Amino acid sequence: MTYLFTNPQVKKWKTLFVLSFCMNIILVGLIVYTMNDDGKEAEAAAAAQPATNAETGEQAASAEQEPEQQAEPEKPEKELDIKTDPGELVAASAVINDNFYNAFNSNDDLRQIAKALGIPNLADIISAHVGRLLIWDIVLRNDVRRGDKIDFVFRVIPDEEKRTRNDLPDVLEIIAVKYFSHKFNKEIKIYKYAAKDSIAKYYYSDGIMLEKIISPFAPIKNYIQITSTIGDRAPKHEGIDFKANVGTPVYATVEGIVSRTNWKTRYNGYCIEIEARNSPYVFKYLHLSEVNVEPGQKVTVGQQIATSGNTGKSTAPHLHYQINVGGNKGKVVDPMKYHKTIIEKLPESERENFKNRIAELDDLMK
Repeated sequence: MTYLFTNPQVKKWKTLFVLSFCMNIILVGLIVYTMNDDGKEAEAAAAAQPATNAETGEQAASAEQEPEQQAEPEKPEKELDIKTDPGELVAASAVINDNFYNAFNSNDDLRQIAKALGIPNLADIISAHVGRLLIWDIVLRNDVRRGDKIDFVFRVIPDEEKRTRNDLPDVLEIIAVKYFSHKFNKEIKIYKYAAKDSIAKYYYSDGIMLEKIISPFAPIKNYIQITSTIGDRAPKHEGIDFKANVGTPVYATVEGIVSRTNWKTRYNGYCIEIEARNSPYVFKYLHLSEVNVEPGQKVTVGQQIATSGNTGKSTAPHLHYQINVGGNKGKVVDPMKYHKTIIEKLPESERENFKNRIAELDDLMK
């Protein structure tokens, strides 16, 4: 026994054993402490959550009183009172946010109306027709402003009516337009009205006709509507378009010589160019159905030189009339400024009927 307590080697091993034993006891204590702490946290978390079992029915009921927040249901589309029978008057409106044409294409009401009428491209058709009317008062590319409002009344033309009318009707026609311009701080009102024994035309509320008339020597007299003027569409438009039935007589507006006919027919169709006598002006007539003159031929003012048509790059029957100064590639001149023009007014005998029509259409646009 004395050997076990006095031998240096044995004393060394005894010391290591004691140290190892103490370290193990400390490690075990730490593990036990950690496990107890985690258990307390779990209990606290469980206590914070509403109970869902039968033993804690009171807490479960309390939780049911506070259901999770649900997403708001989508708002149903506004119901529109739309008359879908062809020939009925339909009123609508649009507000400009970025440009004129997008005001129609982005309009939710027009989408519903288009669906109800079965005309998918309704917005495009209406914007084109309304634009044709407003070109006499504003430049669509420059003058429209954010917030400008457009009220309008239109009607889809019944098939039977289209077959019997002689004014080349489209799918629909615009009956009235009311446009408020922020740039000019004014309201533009335009109404379609047919005086006795005449084709319907567009008039302002005072009875003055919307379009100016070239007189006395117009390139075409019996036209239906001026559908385009100088510079009213991109990239550019270099003349005036007169909507007219194929075969309508076309006249020389100047004394001169026919310099050429039927050039670039893929685009111009049948066409005539006249150089004015003793003048730098050149006059062009495009999309003709028939040419009645030849190059080198002299013509006089008011002489019939052709008939209007729908040839070349043309989407509908019309006469394109153009004036250049300084040769056939010279500067474009506005025919409405070159020629004398007159303003036409409704006769007194039509004023009362027109006034009543205005009241009816204004009421619809409200």
